[in-house]
Amino acid sequence: MITNPFTRSALHEHAEPAQRLLGVAQLAPDSDELARLLSADPSTEVRVAAARRCADLAILAAAWEKETETAVRVALAAALGDALAETQDSAGARALLEAEHCSDAIRTDVARRTQDAERRRIAIAGIRAEEPLIELALAAGHAETRMAAAERVASTDGLRKLAEAAKNRDHGVARLARQRIDAIEQNLDQKAEADAILAQLEALATTPGPILTAVVDLNRRWQALDMSGDAERLVRCDAARLAVLARFEREQEEQRARARYERRLREWIAMLAPPAVPDALAGLRTELAALREEAERRADGAALAQLDEAEQRIARWEQEHLALAGAEALVVEAEQLAADTSIDHAQLPERWQALDAAIRTPELTRRIEAALLVIEQRRVAVVRAAQQEASVVRQRVHDSLHAAEQALVAGQLHAARAAADEIRKLKAGAGQLPKPTLQRLGRLAQQLTELERWEAFGQQSARVQLCERAEALATQTTDAPQLALEVRKLRDEWKALDQQYAGVPKTLWKRFDSACEKAYAPAAKFFAEQAALRKQARQQRDEFIAAAAAHAPTLLNEPRDWRAIERWLRETEHAWREGDLGSVEPRAWKKFDTQFKAALAPLRDALTAAREQAKAGRRVLIEEATVLASKATERDTLSQVRAIQAKWQEQAKALALERRDERVLWEQFRAACDAVFSARDAKRKAEDDLKHGHRRALEEICAQLEQLAGAAHQENQDARRILRELQEQWKKQIGARDPALRGVESRYKAATMAVEAALTARVRSRAAAVWQTLAEKERLCAELDELVRSGRDGDAAATQSASTQERWAALPALPTAWEKQLTARRDAALNALSEAAATGDYPARIERGIESRREGLLELELLLGMESPAEFQAQRLALQLKQLRERFKGAATVSAEAAGERLVAWCAQPGVADAGDRQRCERVFSKIEKLRLAR
Repeated sequence: MITNPFTRSALHEHAEPAQRLLGVAQLAPDSDELARLLSADPSTEVRVAAARRCADLAILAAAWEKETETAVRVALAAALGDALAETQDSAGARALLEAEHCSDAIRTDVARRTQDAERRRIAIAGIRAEEPLIELALAAGHAETRMAAAERVASTDGLRKLAEAAKNRDHGVARLARQRIDAIEQNLDQKAEADAILAQLEALATTPGPILTAVVDLNRRWQALDMSGDAERLVRCDAARLAVLARFEREQEEQRARARYERRLREWIAMLAPPAVPDALAGLRTELAALREEAERRADGAALAQLDEAEQRIARWEQEHLALAGAEALVVEAEQLAADTSIDHAQLPERWQALDAAIRTPELTRRIEAALLVIEQRRVAVVRAAQQEASVVRQRVHDSLHAAEQALVAGQLHAARAAADEIRKLKAGAGQLPKPTLQRLGRLAQQLTELERWEAFGQQSARVQLCERAEALATQTTDAPQLALEVRKLRDEWKALDQQYAGVPKTLWKRFDSACEKAYAPAAKFFAEQAALRKQARQQRDEFIAAAAAHAPTLLNEPRDWRAIERWLRETEHAWREGDLGSVEPRAWKKFDTQFKAALAPLRDALTAAREQAKAGRRVLIEEATVLASKATERDTLSQVRAIQAKWQEQAKALALERRDERVLWEQFRAACDAVFSARDAKRKAEDDLKHGHRRALEEICAQLEQLAGAAHQENQDARRILRELQEQWKKQIGARDPALRGVESRYKAATMAVEAALTARVRSRAAAVWQTLAEKERLCAELDELVRSGRDGDAAATQSASTQERWAALPALPTAWEKQLTARRDAALNALSEAAATGDYPARIERGIESRREGLLELELLLGMESPAEFQAQRLALQLKQLRERFKGAATVSAEAAGERLVAWCAQPGVADAGDRQRCERVFSKIEKLRLAR
């Protein structure tokens, strides 16, 4: 066998992507080469073709997990949908459909195409988004699939969209969506009603006044709701009921307490009587205060009036007891004076007579008279004793006077002076002296004074006096300086006498000198001690200066603690000036103080230089803070100010300046910082004003929208134009989103929704009015047809026709097409009543129209899903079969949208209706009106 040496590689292994793309079509759908191309080929087009060609579910699932290219994933999704719909591997299909990475598009495709009901259920159950579910519920081929997808739609918006779209496609899906919407709205309404009931019930716990009727009504409304599944609201309801029950119990307890208080008050007032002892009044006052406090707390006016009357009675009793106590106190005071040694009755008789006669009882009168009698007897005894003592003193005065006169006669001046001094002491207790005695005393004093004056002139007497004064000075306790001064003064006086008269006895001089030395001895001792102390003080101050001079340089070593230096200087200065170093002479003090200042001068100079440097640093900080005032609005200015303040505090802790310098610099620094903060506050205020203005503009738009929502007279076209203009203004004003404007935005949305709701309500109201007008005009046409059918005479018919036309004219116009049809029926009936030629044809049309109108009502009831009377069930069934056959034949079906046109056609058809047909017609009108409003 001859082999071809020039063999070709397979197309799917070619280097060119276009050749590999051709080779994909030649590979089997489940081949390994196709799987390799799908997972590892670098060309997107090749992987897309491989995905479309591959039919192996496992390979496709693995590629789906790894692939990131959008085009390849789209092809894989389509291939997975086909494979999952047709595969026989139910377990693998289930696992892939329930996997997290499976997309909603794949599940939707599987649910639409698979014939396996369980797989379809799993696919629909795994769809997460509502849009695919809505699309599946509208476009799936199986009714079961559509219903299952529709059941998965949960949101109200999604259900409304589904109901609107399925209205003309699938009545079952549309009905299910409507039922779900109604259930959701009913649940929301029920919850809103429950919240309103709970809010009112919770408010009743604190609402003043009677609440029993309101509680019963709220409980009845709550029982009408089905809240068995809402645990949160049930708990809230139980809590509100407990609060109301607690209020009922509290009010009952208050009523019982009020009854107890009233009973206690009645018993207390009934037992109120004048007390036997004064101490009982305090107890009555205490009980009265307690009762009054409780009455004021309860705001009981009647009880307060009774307590006021009781208080007046107690006050009257207190006054009586006070008066009686005053009388008893007066008697006790009289008895105390009687028991004492006093002879003064303290005006007790007058004070006793000033009391009320009713208070002066016989017992008290007897006691005070006895006490006054004792006082009076003592007074009389004292007066007699004083008279006797004065007589004795007068006798002693006479004796002393006689002795003084005898001493003067004998020339004994000192004895006469002593007797005169004794008389002066006794004279105060001698009473009234006789006139002769007073004359003798005057002559004695005059003579004694003249003799003493003559003696004072004598030298001997003067020196003797100096000796006596010196001797007396030695016995006195006077401070040393004063003592030395007195001694010097005595010696100066002696020298002055020596200058006048030198002939002094030596004995008298020795006496004087000895007395002066003796008197000066304590002063000499004191001055010696003071000299020793001053010497010691000079030595202590020398040592203090030396110690300060030695320690001062050590404080200047690095690092220097300026606060410690300042504290040492202050303490050293205090010890130097006010310490216990002792005092020195003024001349020595000046020298020592100069040395002390010189010893501390280097340390003080260093501290002064450091303070100057610190002041310079503080001024730099002030300048930095001042510069920041121009940049106060920048972002980092506040942190810079705080950093400067921290530096200031750090420098102030490191070295304190002089108090005056510190105060001046601190005021400047604080003013600079305040300028920065003031500038920031001004900017913030300006921004706040701008925000407030912006907010006011938005609130003005909201107010206009709210006013527009409440304007019932506004035309819809004008209202919508104003709404658009306000919305444009809002868009221009709102700008970027601001969390502070959330409340205004909520108000804007609520106002916009209110305007839209008002416009919608007007449209619905007008639509309802159209159907009501149609029903009324059909009723007028029916009356005319009944008049034609009854064949009344011309006058009655003319009267009825005129009345019908007036009523017709009073009604608003219908849409043009509807008005034309109804007007044609009315005009035909009027012509039948007025023209004999037309009378024969129109009654026949009326008769023919009775059955056709009934059949039309039956079609409308079937079309609108309404129940029909029992006698028409057979016709209804036949009509349903007829419509079913027409549907199977592909004939056009009548949708719910055409129900209104069918009803207009029914109204334009001549004929009459009995009472039953008329009720059915009214129900049809009501049903259509509700459907229109629901849209």
